[in-house]
Amino acid sequence: MRALFERSLGAAGLHLAEGWKVWEAYREFEQAVLLTIAEDNIETKSKQVDIVRSIFRRQLTVPLANHADTLRDYREWEEQQGTKVGDEADELAGLPPNVVSSYAKAMKVCSKYKPIEELIASGKAGDAELLHNYQVLYIGLEEDTGDPARVQVIYERAIADFPITSELWLKYTEYLDSNLKVPSIIKTVYARAVQNCPWVGELWKRYLLALERCGAQENEIFPVYEKSLQSGLQTPTEYLDLFLTRADSLRRMLKSESNETEKQADLKQLWETFDHASQFLTTYFPDYVDRSLQLYRYWARLAVHLGNDVMAARGVWENLIKSSGWMTEVWKGYISMELELRNIKEARSIYRRCYSRKFEANGAELMCDEWLRFEREYGSLEDYDRAVLKVRPRLAEVKAMQLAQEVKGGAVHSSGVTTQAAATAVERPKGRESLQKERDQVVTSNKRKRGLGHKDYDALSKRQKSTKRSTKETIIVNQEKDPNQQEKVDTEMKADKSMSRIGHQSEDSKSSTSKQQVYTDRCTAFVSNIPFEVTEEQLHEFFSSSGGLKDVRMLRDRYTGRPRGIAYIEFESEDFLSAAIQKNRQKLFGRPISVAQSNPDMGRSKPTHGATARHGRGGGSRPTDERTEKLEILHDKLDQPRGGSVMVGHRRGGHVKLTGSNTFAVPRRLVKPLGWGASEQRPAEAGEEAPKSNEEFRKLLLQS
Repeated sequence: MRALFERSLGAAGLHLAEGWKVWEAYREFEQAVLLTIAEDNIETKSKQVDIVRSIFRRQLTVPLANHADTLRDYREWEEQQGTKVGDEADELAGLPPNVVSSYAKAMKVCSKYKPIEELIASGKAGDAELLHNYQVLYIGLEEDTGDPARVQVIYERAIADFPITSELWLKYTEYLDSNLKVPSIIKTVYARAVQNCPWVGELWKRYLLALERCGAQENEIFPVYEKSLQSGLQTPTEYLDLFLTRADSLRRMLKSESNETEKQADLKQLWETFDHASQFLTTYFPDYVDRSLQLYRYWARLAVHLGNDVMAARGVWENLIKSSGWMTEVWKGYISMELELRNIKEARSIYRRCYSRKFEANGAELMCDEWLRFEREYGSLEDYDRAVLKVRPRLAEVKAMQLAQEVKGGAVHSSGVTTQAAATAVERPKGRESLQKERDQVVTSNKRKRGLGHKDYDALSKRQKSTKRSTKETIIVNQEKDPNQQEKVDTEMKADKSMSRIGHQSEDSKSSTSKQQVYTDRCTAFVSNIPFEVTEEQLHEFFSSSGGLKDVRMLRDRYTGRPRGIAYIEFESEDFLSAAIQKNRQKLFGRPISVAQSNPDMGRSKPTHGATARHGRGGGSRPTDERTEKLEILHDKLDQPRGGSVMVGHRRGGHVKLTGSNTFAVPRRLVKPLGWGASEQRPAEAGEEAPKSNEEFRKLLLQS
């Protein structure tokens, strides 16, 4: 019981307003023990008297609210024991000097804290004012005194009133880490802090550091780390701090590890932590961009210096380039690592890869300048000259693009169209996959529009068919009312047919007059692999040095309107065309283009002899070759009309009518009319010829 009271004194005995209650209960317990001791047991009774006396004197040295009452009770108790304490001139007379001085200090502290205690105890202050009284006034005064135990008590009092105030927990844990440094207390306080404020990433980070500082083992640290990732933090920077803190801890463990097997296991765990961090941030925060690249720089550096694996470090940067290659910071970090390792050739190869890429803002100019500076500091004169030859055209292209954008932006501004997002957003370069996706989206949207009643896309014949169907339906209804209506309807339908023919003829004539200009492509160059951002004007400027340029035709996507990367360049003569073909494999905007002579005859189908190239809508001229003549003879021998129809059976049931000039053969067995089963014999009709076999058909063809 005595040990329990001692623990309670450490927890609440320093409470200025309520701590005296614990002291009083402790004294009453010891006084009750004293009364149980027999009078003849002088030695035991004397020890118990000393215990009660020490409790009184300890209480007098602690700043508590009822010091005057405690001193009065102590004097009365001493008189019962036969000892005189204090008099009219000095109430502390007879007490040891150390108790007297401690009592005086405690009284001064009580007088200083009394106004604050009254403000807190009044209950009239709001939450903000009460928190201010705790943090600024009370805690500040206690920290000035330099007594960690009393400061801890004040913090606990404030936490009891504001358990989910993260600012208070942060100050409390910071004070414990720097002043108290008791592992058991620190672990307990941090566990309570993250339980009350799990959304604060800084608390989890300090918790992990405190566990490592207290000498905790991996089986105690790892569960806390797992809980921190599941705590629902709000920002990606908080998660990044957690991953980096975990990586720091594993790195320190590796350096202190002497066993090679355990060292390899810890190293594997470190790489898994980095990989998990990268996947976690990419999955849950896909729009987050860490300009400082803390995670990846740290990862690559440890792979080189701790894992002695340069290829793994390069793999870190290469994977980052795939997702964030539009950032200059990525390339500069990659190059910085190679320079740190004195890999000059590798750094130069990275510059060659990145100088022609499309970056945000002025990133292209920056990387070109960085390459030239690199060659001045590390390369030879030949290396510098080669870099200049590469960089100058690229800088000219970038300046031309910037000028074009400025002109375009000025035109948009003059028309009154201004967009804040367009002025501030950074457009990442679009590849072929993104263009194909846009095309698919447009195609899908067009297909859906057709189902929403967009009649403008319907052909004229479809509209006429629907009109005919509605007219026929009207006929059936009106015939029941007026029998003479049939003649009127026949006349109207004949007029509709004649108007339909006239409409077809007018439509064909319009389409023939509205055809685009025909190009012969005899002196034309076919250009492919053109960068998507290149315009007709820039392509014209590129080939203007060849001379004799007549026209530039750039092919675009029919749905999105974006360039397809191919174009036709027409020249005045073969000489100019030959000069343009010499530009084959030259780079345009950093991409080598392909230039070849256009062959207009390639891919065109040769028309057959005696047949028209294309039949009209209402049918065209019939072929007149030998095969057609044989077919006509066959029709005559079969007593079938040339333009007639034959009913043949279908494998899915029913009948199919074969019509037109292409019906040149009759099946081996004609299908029975409707109503006859498969097992029933068809009766022979008068004058009907029996079906012919394949051999008979062959003889007929040979005879003709």
